[in-house]
Parts: sequence; structure tokens; C-alpha cells
Amino acid sequence: MEPNWPPEPKFVPIPQDFHSLESDGLFEKCLKCEVELLTSGSPYLIERVFVQQEPIVEYAMCEGCVLESQGELSAESRQAVTDYMLSNIDVGQRLGRLSEWAEAGGDNAAELMDRCLVSGTPATESREKQIAAWCLGDQMRVDHVFPLMISGVAIEELNGVLSEKTKGWIDDFVGDNFGMPPEFCNNPDFRPVLI
Repeated sequence: MEPNWPPEPKFVPIPQDFHSLESDGLFEKCLKCEVELLTSGSPYLIERVFVQQEPIVEYAMCEGCVLESQGELSAESRQAVTDYMLSNIDVGQRLGRLSEWAEAGGDNAAELMDRCLVSGTPATESREKQIAAWCLGDQMRVDHVFPLMISGVAIEELNGVLSEKTKGWIDDFVGDNFGMPPEFCNNPDFRPVLI
């Protein structure tokens, strides 16, 4: 049976899971260009990385800066990540879950991030995890794979398919924008798969 998921995305208020620890509220500016995210009318991406439920990296970036940053990743890595996701995500199951969520009134997006999109590992059993969502103004877009949660195990697997150039870019991005959290030094395989 085909999932009954409308082609139009659903928008819900941005849940607290995607609020900034630094501002104790919604992200207001793009990390790179500092455009006002809540009023610019441009879609933007929020990513947060957690270790033991503590956010260690978090940022929001407008769509233009996301596309520019993706251009910094090697073509080899972009293809490898796409291949990894396509071979490890059950798209039909995900669309079915989104459909059920929407039909039930879908306002608690945390339900869509209670397990790893790739492995199915419950969020409560993931020592490390990364969450991501696309937003517009003060609303979060819900469709296809977003919002998502990826467990530390899946992040480590993804790191295994990245080129050295891309790993270097991610390390520089994290170091330049956030400092290098000790968690990365203790576990170099756990590198957030940003952007």
C-alpha cells in the first residue's frame, strides 16, 4: 500500500529540540552570512550534534550558504553520502511514518526523531546523535526525511565513506566556527556529518 503523504510539506512551530542553547530560543542569524533567519523569507538548515544529551555543536545556515558550503565538499564524498543514504534508508517506511504522523494531527515533531533514520536505533540508546531540520521563519518543514536524527554509529559509518578532503573541510569548519570539542579529539571517527 502506497503511503498517503501529500506532496506539499507540512509546517509546524520549530520545536525546542531545534532551539539554540546559546540564545535560549530560536536561531536568529545565519552562521556564515548573518542574514536574519526569522524575517528573511529564506529557508534555512538547523543542525545540532549531541553527546550524552549535551549539545556540543549547533548552528543555523541559510539555504544559499548551505549550497555554497556543500560546494566545498568533494564530489566523491557527496556521491558516497548519497549512495550510503539511498542504500540504508527505507524511504517507503519513512513516508509511511510521516503519513501516519500527519493523519494523527502531527504537531510533535520529536516523534519523528525518536530513532535513527538510518539504523533505527532509539535516540535514548544513542550516546551521540545529530539532528537536522529545514525551517522557514519560525516554522519547521516536515517532509521526506526531515526532521531527522542520525545516531553516532551511523555518523561513524558515514565518516568512513568521506574523502580525506571532506574530512579536513569538516574539521576546519568545526574548528573555525565552534572550537574543537574534546569529544572529537577522543573519538576522531565521530565527526559530525555537517551540511
